[in-house]
Amino acid sequence: MTAMFVSVAQVREYLDLNSPGSSSKYSDATIGSNIMSAGWSLERATGRLFGDVTKTMTFSTDGRAQMAIPGLRTATSVTLQSTALTANTTYWLLPDDQQTGVYTGIQFRAFRGPGYGGEWYLSNPEWFDRNLDSWRYPGTGGALPNDLVIVGAWGYTTIPDPVLLATKALASWYTLRPDALLSGVRFTPDGNVFDLSKYPAEVAQFIVEWKTGEQAVLV
Repeated sequence: MTAMFVSVAQVREYLDLNSPGSSSKYSDATIGSNIMSAGWSLERATGRLFGDVTKTMTFSTDGRAQMAIPGLRTATSVTLQSTALTANTTYWLLPDDQQTGVYTGIQFRAFRGPGYGGEWYLSNPEWFDRNLDSWRYPGTGGALPNDLVIVGAWGYTTIPDPVLLATKALASWYTLRPDALLSGVRFTPDGNVFDLSKYPAEVAQFIVEWKTGEQAVLV
């Protein structure tokens, strides 16, 4: 994560807190840190990048036909084992389920159908040099670690509203959580009790709906 998704003022408004006083847990610096931590936590929990960032990312395909990526907006270059791939010819980007404008998967070839072995090795640009088509070759992947390199723009230029809400809710939870470290609950001056032992419902539901990753690996 490269920047705060929401402002300190927005978290104060969400919590209905006054301007910072003598308590450090409600200071701008503390709430700002909580916002950054909330953004990091949401990205880690969902396996996605939300902040707008242009960078080079390296992955290990392990010979898979398809794998998850953390939210690619546009690709400048895609290389597999140092060989440049071509969009919609030797690789295909797969959009996220919400169709929000980012891609959370990349595929290199068609899946092998039932009862058909398939020439899996053709997706490896060095299949001839490595003799991967030989019946003596052990295994089914033949991939090296860190073999996939993607250069591009990741995340969103305009962060979706659900991300903003989840960030505010989690940052607010971090801000109030110190009052409940020992018991897991927070008592208000008028005697009300708030359970702070678990993530807020907004955050938990967001992670379920926006989480990406791989439940099965096909070769």
